[in-house]
Amino acid sequence: MTRFGIVGGGLMGHGIAVALARAGHAAAVHDVDPRTLAALPARVRRALAECGAGGPQAERTAARVTAAPALGDLVRDADVIVEAVPERLEVKHRVLAALESLAAPGTPVWTNTSVLSITRVAEGMAHPGRLVGVHWWNPPYLVPLVEVAPGARTERRLVDEACALLAAMGRTTVRLRRDVPGFVGNRLQFALVREALHLLDQGVCDPATIDTVMRSSLGLRWSAVGPMENADYIGLELTRDILGSLAPHLSSDTGAFPGIDVPLGEGRRGRSCGAGLLPWPPGRDAEVARRLSAGIRRNLAGPAAAGSGAPAPATR
Repeated sequence: MTRFGIVGGGLMGHGIAVALARAGHAAAVHDVDPRTLAALPARVRRALAECGAGGPQAERTAARVTAAPALGDLVRDADVIVEAVPERLEVKHRVLAALESLAAPGTPVWTNTSVLSITRVAEGMAHPGRLVGVHWWNPPYLVPLVEVAPGARTERRLVDEACALLAAMGRTTVRLRRDVPGFVGNRLQFALVREALHLLDQGVCDPATIDTVMRSSLGLRWSAVGPMENADYIGLELTRDILGSLAPHLSSDTGAFPGIDVPLGEGRRGRSCGAGLLPWPPGRDAEVARRLSAGIRRNLAGPAAAGSGAPAPATR
């Protein structure tokens, strides 16, 4: 059993704790907000129920997740520290500095940043070699993928150890060769989001149409066959011809995004205020959460149901 200390008990922090506990590890969670810590047991139980876990087994798993009211309590016994605070460099630098003032120099630190450069995150550290980028996907207790990346000064040994530990948990672990903002997944995801916003800005369709196209075509395909395999499958000549025809028309915007900027300017921030790109009437948020969870579980069960078995963890 590895003892993890998780700094940040929000959406990702508590979810990572549940994923670690389900793999048999202990996870102590610290958050500066006492209300977040007080809600930790209930959130852990809800996450386990979402995983289909119940009864004595769920109780044993939940007991592996504990609240650490003080940062020193968390660091003192941790074999690995996980940083899961908001995606702002100044916040991460402040938290990592506090951690280093309390932790032994050899304790590895995993940052769960999803978009920031690992090298930039490590800039404020006295021991930047200990920082490894370990990006879990939301919700961590359901989505098996974890992306691992080094910063410019990360010790290779710690990257190796992180990949081995995650693979032993049954996580689908991918290892990046170098540090790049957004890892692989978010770069792919937001390239698609940028093109979707471009279609809105050009008056091609409305937001609901974009979601319908994705869910009824690419969403069905990409859960089974990725874009690189599909390029080979249809042939690289055809793939090159399509790129040659489409690339000049695709968005290359890097600054203004009217499709998001306009609703934001009108106070339409999304789910939290009842409207964004789409309307969010009462109950829609819960319905989307249920649909998301059910869709992930259905996709994960698909290979086994088809008789091919679940995908094996892979380290690349």
